[in-house]
Amino acid sequence: MGKYSKQFKLKVVQEFLKSGGQKWVAHLFEISHAQVCNWILAYQSEGPAGLDPQYHHHSPQFKVQALEYMAKHQISARPAAAHFGIGSMSSILQWQKLYNEGGITALANRPRGRSSMPHFNIKALLKKPTSELTPAELRRRLEYAEAESAYLN
Repeated sequence: MGKYSKQFKLKVVQEFLKSGGQKWVAHLFEISHAQVCNWILAYQSEGPAGLDPQYHHHSPQFKVQALEYMAKHQISARPAAAHFGIGSMSSILQWQKLYNEGGITALANRPRGRSSMPHFNIKALLKKPTSELTPAELRRRLEYAEAESAYLN
């Protein structure tokens, strides 16, 4: 869940529409001017639905489309994020950096989290004769023996 509720965001935007001053509204609600600006752009672009939290995995083609839109219309990341319904302009800035470094292939979604450890069958390793073990298997068998010895002491 986000830091601010949709009702609070809507209240901030409505106060801006009534008064017209982003900095004054930011001061009134004790939030950053940039945050007010983001919410106003999202509201102007999509209405109240633009203030809903959004979690998306975008395709590389979508990311390139957003970058091309920025270049074509000579706009910064903040209005482009609002136009495409992207929660944070930092996402677009990151896409731009990746695209400049590695092209469209660098924009591919990568799996998150840690990779799983390889499955290792110690029982089969212990049954195998020492002469048939690879150097990596010998090292693993030694580590297992050291751990077992340390546990028993």
